[in-house]
Amino acid sequence: MSSASPARGRAGFTLIEVLVALVLAVMLGGVIMQVVQGESRFVTVQSAREEVQQNSRGALEILGSELRSAQPSGLVRADTNSVAFLLPRVWGVSCGGGSATALPVIFPAAGGVAFDLNSGSGLLADTSSAGAPSWVPSPNPVLANRATVTSLTALNPALGTAGNACEGIRSLADPNGLLQAYTVGGANLPITPAGNTVYLYQGVSYSVAQIGTEWWIYRTLGTGSAQPLAGPLDGANGLALTYYDASGNRIAQPITALATLKTVARIGITVSTRSRVKGNANLTDKQATSITLRNQ
Repeated sequence: MSSASPARGRAGFTLIEVLVALVLAVMLGGVIMQVVQGESRFVTVQSAREEVQQNSRGALEILGSELRSAQPSGLVRADTNSVAFLLPRVWGVSCGGGSATALPVIFPAAGGVAFDLNSGSGLLADTSSAGAPSWVPSPNPVLANRATVTSLTALNPALGTAGNACEGIRSLADPNGLLQAYTVGGANLPITPAGNTVYLYQGVSYSVAQIGTEWWIYRTLGTGSAQPLAGPLDGANGLALTYYDASGNRIAQPITALATLKTVARIGITVSTRSRVKGNANLTDKQATSITLRNQ
């Protein structure tokens, strides 16, 4: 009696099955690669977009906040792509008397006068005896009668001591030591009535300049060197400034005459930046705001 051999199960895959599996794997890999590349492009674009927005917004906030601090007679130069003004650093009260080279003043004691005194520093004072403040002398740094400050010396005798130069306004003396009297030394200091406001300032300017092939906003404090603040800009006009009087009329630039500078009531600021992320050089962002000066 003969017996048939049991059927054996088929082992392995046929060539057609292997080819089908390879084709499917390649197709799936391609889909995954496209998804990954798409995500990568999305992240890159988002990064570039965030970069330009942060650059333009940051520059606008810094320039805008400092311009909002500009005080009466604070503008010294105004142009399409640049502006220079006085940045108040310390507010105080005149003790009266004094001379063109020494003026007794009360300032905050807690580091309120801790800034570099140089040829870009100065003092403005309200010299009016009544009515609207009259801020003198001229803040324009190119004029010979600008009040320069070269030293700040603690008053002797000290504030609150009988016989000190600020005794006439001793009611302002602070028993907790939060106020300090100083003798401001310098040139062309104004004779200021006791109790009137004074402030020390440093000159600040913003301008546009190139670094290689890129345009950047530069900030200069006092007589220091210009430092890049924000960029790259979307060209030489990446910082655009416009100036208006109290009636909303636009004032032609450049503005250098002090009489005209004093009429500036509002400044429009536009900052346009460009991405530095590779492959996204054409991605730009524009931010704009309008600043009303405090002298208005």
